[in-house]
Amino acid sequence: MRISLFFGAALAAHSCIAAADTPGDPVNLEHILVSASPLERDQTRLAMATTVLNGDALAQRLQPSLGETLALLPGISSTYFGPGASRPVIRGLGGDRIRVLQNSVGTFDASVISPDHAVSLDPLLIEKIEIIRGPAALLFGGNAIGGAINVIDHRIHHRTIEDPLHVRAETRLSSVDRGDAQVAVAEGAAGPLSWHVDGFRRSTDDVSIPGYAWSSRRRAEALASAESRGEVYLPVEGTLPNSATRTDGAAAGISYGGDRGFLGLSISGYNTLYGIPPTADETVRIDLRQRKLDLQGELKDPLPGFRLAKVKVGFARYRHQELEGHEVGTLFQNRGYDSRLELVQQEQGPWSGAVGAQVGTSRFSALGEEAFLPPSNTRQYGVFAFEELVRGTITYQLGARIDQQRLSLDQLERARRDTAASFSLGAIWALNSDWSLSGTFARNERPPNVQELFADGPHVGTQAFERGRPDLRRERSTAAEVVLRRRAGRLTGELSFFAHRFDGYISPFYTGVADPETALPIYEYAQRDAEFYGAEVDLLVHLHAFGAHVFDLQLTADTVRAKERVTDENLPRITPRRATASLRYRLHGLTAALTGVAVEAARHLATGEDPTPGYTQLNAAIAYERETAAGTWSLFLQGDNLTNQTARNHVSFLKDLAPLPGRNLTVGVRYTF
Repeated sequence: MRISLFFGAALAAHSCIAAADTPGDPVNLEHILVSASPLERDQTRLAMATTVLNGDALAQRLQPSLGETLALLPGISSTYFGPGASRPVIRGLGGDRIRVLQNSVGTFDASVISPDHAVSLDPLLIEKIEIIRGPAALLFGGNAIGGAINVIDHRIHHRTIEDPLHVRAETRLSSVDRGDAQVAVAEGAAGPLSWHVDGFRRSTDDVSIPGYAWSSRRRAEALASAESRGEVYLPVEGTLPNSATRTDGAAAGISYGGDRGFLGLSISGYNTLYGIPPTADETVRIDLRQRKLDLQGELKDPLPGFRLAKVKVGFARYRHQELEGHEVGTLFQNRGYDSRLELVQQEQGPWSGAVGAQVGTSRFSALGEEAFLPPSNTRQYGVFAFEELVRGTITYQLGARIDQQRLSLDQLERARRDTAASFSLGAIWALNSDWSLSGTFARNERPPNVQELFADGPHVGTQAFERGRPDLRRERSTAAEVVLRRRAGRLTGELSFFAHRFDGYISPFYTGVADPETALPIYEYAQRDAEFYGAEVDLLVHLHAFGAHVFDLQLTADTVRAKERVTDENLPRITPRRATASLRYRLHGLTAALTGVAVEAARHLATGEDPTPGYTQLNAAIAYERETAAGTWSLFLQGDNLTNQTARNHVSFLKDLAPLPGRNLTVGVRYTF
């Protein structure tokens, strides 16, 4: 109820404050280019809903994982599997329906396969994050059916750096996990050559939590089981066991820039060792290692009719071991590459656009006790086009893509081939210099992946025995979205409504029986028609500006429903309604923020799904930046969950076993020159 009232209040504020604006006192927001579009449009010139994080906004949200860094943005939640593993979920869609990219190419990890597998990048090195919500992200592939998240780290510079040397160093300490983290970045230029080196490390102990690790229902079940065996049950309290992490990595890059473009490469390594909060008696840690080579280049006027060619290629070797004590229980490996070519057309009157191709391969294997997936070789080929037409105050945007997936296994006599076609049509109507209204319609197809087709075995991460279905067909969806934006004035922001209709939605469904050997419940992948719909609002109210004193209020809220179309049953692990309110103050180099978060109890539950209570949290942050002749110093202090509330993430498989962290204070210093 309180979040429903928040939606109404936010919309009322939108109307009242907008009417009170005075043309002589505008407050303009920065228009940030979104490189996820081949034409590099700013957010006001894209039909789909987008979010860009960089600078102070990114620094204040940084968490140990990508999922938790983005978890409170409108429409985004996370799979939270303890501090070591967390992947973003957009509008209730996750897994293979969300593309997580690093500099526009894949991350080559196993995070799509299971929520206990980490995304192989650390937020400490991120320069900018671009998020496209909804199926209009189809230029990155049919499996971006729910959206795309592009992480940019500037390891390869697209243009020659002006300064001969630039350095960024940061260290931070956190109380909730007695953690410490350090990162150092150095880059510069020597003539037409630009270079970059970076390194980081992060270390945390087990996370402190308010109250008990297990929910009251789980504790009651454990107590009854212990009493039946004549044993004593002692619930875990105050600390989340086996949640410590150790992470480090480094990279080096070099690029050559000239009048007609650039060419660069980088080599990077990422290592992490993290624990999985125990789902039973066993204690499992994951030892992950990735080595990656990236190549990027641009060439001006490459062919007649084209003004720019962009090439991006990533090669990676990935492996992670699941350690049971000191023994390796399961070994996951992945080798592959992802390559992308974009050709940006010369503008022809009101027309502009780009065409491109994408080719990638993945050789994946799982060996050991949890080898519920057979070794596989997946090849993907795609071609795409993006066209834009400007007619007066309306801009039309059309995207189309065709993909072919070739999946081969040793157990198959011949490879399975799937061809998928997707398209989107959008329009942006500039109502005036401040307001715009946009809408998109998209039709997408996604071939099933190896897990959905051929899984067969116990999966400790999800506490389920998973069975695939080799006869699954392509997943098809139709989606529509309307976005109202205001980018200048005392109130700015974005209000969006969306609907997503699936034909043959693929998901693991509970069969109602347990595997006789492992006693795990059996979940079988099947296809059912489903629909997702909801709304998001993100408003920034410029309350007061007097001299150098600036007060702003940011209001966000989101809601999503997901259910089967035939039976009207709810789908599992869908984000409950949420709202945040943040009061911000700026004075020269001083910034401060106080943020309240409200998450409703999960009310729309799937069959067999347990309820999750709602919660409220209070966060705060203060930072001071001072420029000196020797460089710029920034001191910051952040407080999360200051009232030490117990909070459980309904989207997480571990919601009844691993609550979110308790009260946390993070203090740090950042130096740049």
